[in-house]
Amino acid sequence: MHCLPICYRYPKMKDDMDDIQNIIWQVKFERKRNWLHAVRILEESLLLHDNDPFLLTEMGDIYTGKKLHKKAIEMYQKALEKDSKEPNLLFKIANCYLSMNEMNIALYYYDQMGDPFPEAKYNKAIALSRVNRVAESIVLLEELIQIRPDSELPYFFLIEQYLSQKEYDKAIERLNLTEQIFGKSGKISFLRGIANTYQKNWLRAFVEFQDADKLQYSSANFYRAYGITSEKIGKSEQAIEYLLRSIRKEPFNITTYLDLINIYIAHERLLEAHRIVEHARKIGPFSSSLSLIHNKILHLIKTKYGSTDFLETLPDEKEDDDNV
Repeated sequence: MHCLPICYRYPKMKDDMDDIQNIIWQVKFERKRNWLHAVRILEESLLLHDNDPFLLTEMGDIYTGKKLHKKAIEMYQKALEKDSKEPNLLFKIANCYLSMNEMNIALYYYDQMGDPFPEAKYNKAIALSRVNRVAESIVLLEELIQIRPDSELPYFFLIEQYLSQKEYDKAIERLNLTEQIFGKSGKISFLRGIANTYQKNWLRAFVEFQDADKLQYSSANFYRAYGITSEKIGKSEQAIEYLLRSIRKEPFNITTYLDLINIYIAHERLLEAHRIVEHARKIGPFSSSLSLIHNKILHLIKTKYGSTDFLETLPDEKEDDDNV
């Protein structure tokens, strides 16, 4: 039997859809200039079009873009009433709860999607990790990288999960795969170095950190790890240099000061240790670790020099602070 084209069989439906599409295009243009005006257009249009799910979703997207996640969820939920299994809406709601740090509710909506598409799999893996279901997170991420996503993010997140579970060989294996797919990078060398430090393969870790440095990788954590590793293979001056770099990048991390102070103590450079601990105590005046090591340094100085009185005659700490 010959059927008329859909536009002739359902002229009102087609007209409505054309009208809704035009509204959405108008809103997409307007939200770049004045998002509140875009919302007003949608509110008026929803009265005319009986809570159309496309318009509700568009309003939810505007609220999501403004991080008004509760309002966004309200819109998506209304749209979901028209089709309770619409995966894109379930995904959007789950993402809102993820952004609100409501991990268990986010997981409920990701689970409603059945077999989620790649982006949903990645977000679900994040939520699983944050509720300490790391093994399940790893399974999802392993499934995801089998389809070779274009982004490095799932690979690095998977590697971080393996590191957190002390599965260092697996982490290195996945780092090698990431390098094969995306090429060399400072981050890959850094993380491979970290995996080797956990395994106490200090020389191998040092080589990886060297490569990361050549590739211009730079972070406080990187320089701290590079400094500690340098000390482990006998390169003390380099260790001090990199720990100082780490401190300059992250001056409120007391742990790095302690690392540096301990190197100075190990090499009997007590006055330098004293200078650094005095500087660190200004940053962390209530740190019990700094108090303990400060007392230890004073005891060592008194044992070596017979007194600590001369410390008061040393140059003003302000000058030394500028050189940390």
